[in-house]
Amino acid sequence: MNKYLKLALFFAFAPTIIGLTMISCSKNESTDYSVELREYPVQYSADLDSIDKYLNTHYIESVDADLNIKFAKIPTGGTQLSIRNQQNYPLQFINVQNNTHGVNYKIYYLKLREGTNESTTSADSVYVSYRGILLKNTQFDYTETPVWFQLENLVPGWGEILPMFKTGTFDSTPGPNPTTFSNFGAGVMFLPSGMAYYNQMPSSLIPPYSPLIFSFKLMSQKSRDHDRDGVLTKYEVNPAILNQKPKDYDSDGDGVANYLDIDDDNDRYLTKIEIKRPNISPNVTNGYYPFNGAAVDNPLTSNIDERQGIPRKYTGPNNPSTNLPTALPLDFTDPSRLRRHLDPTCYPPFE
Repeated sequence: MNKYLKLALFFAFAPTIIGLTMISCSKNESTDYSVELREYPVQYSADLDSIDKYLNTHYIESVDADLNIKFAKIPTGGTQLSIRNQQNYPLQFINVQNNTHGVNYKIYYLKLREGTNESTTSADSVYVSYRGILLKNTQFDYTETPVWFQLENLVPGWGEILPMFKTGTFDSTPGPNPTTFSNFGAGVMFLPSGMAYYNQMPSSLIPPYSPLIFSFKLMSQKSRDHDRDGVLTKYEVNPAILNQKPKDYDSDGDGVANYLDIDDDNDRYLTKIEIKRPNISPNVTNGYYPFNGAAVDNPLTSNIDERQGIPRKYTGPNNPSTNLPTALPLDFTDPSRLRRHLDPTCYPPFE
């Protein structure tokens, strides 16, 4: 059972259960323990040295048909290729700048399989199975049956690595495997303690300042809409900034990130009102324009063109009776358009 990987709220009710969850509750709610805080750059240097040694002195003992992976230490005189030197699953890494810590974290990972379906983001929910071990190869957590988690509530390393994988395809064929997905993404991440629990000691199984290794399988994901404004959080970013996180995008400069802002352009019209389709109840399917339109129109919905995404300010000729501009097809599909919920000069009434 996944007795460690639970949501933060659960800490208050189950003191013996911990998780990948960031320790985000207040001190009087949290049941974890911590030790004296060390300087992040100093600790990171020690963590990276330990991880590098592990990668150089351990090898991949096995990867079974279901992509369960095991590591072992290379014995004296052994000829096994280290994790770093083997090429079946080339060792990769990303750099993650954390200005609060003053550290540019290097996170190693292995991609056993990328996956074939949907990508996820650090703001979404994921359906995963996983195994967690320390650098001495002792296991501190494991679940074979997948469980749902919100990535933003997990230790930060997960939100950096999981988006580089894709989900699997649901498979309803009966079989012995407890999962019901095929072609899912599977990998391993090697986290410095600053990307894990750092000085927290959520259980006796995880000492403070422990680098952690997680192997995982990404079965499925759900895109979230934090502010329920009809725009999925994964789209509440600046497309001109590569890999921007939703928390860093505040298009109207009001101090509230768009993914938590119900009026994204601060024009005093709710985003949900601005993206509503005309003459369609928002309480029914397709009551709102999607951020991006579909590739083809659904012939069964004669009153809705699914190819249309959230439009920009209309650029067609003015309607003489209303003196308002009319819509052109490109207003709904131009990839570079400024969608009207982000344009403070565009607000109801529309044509």
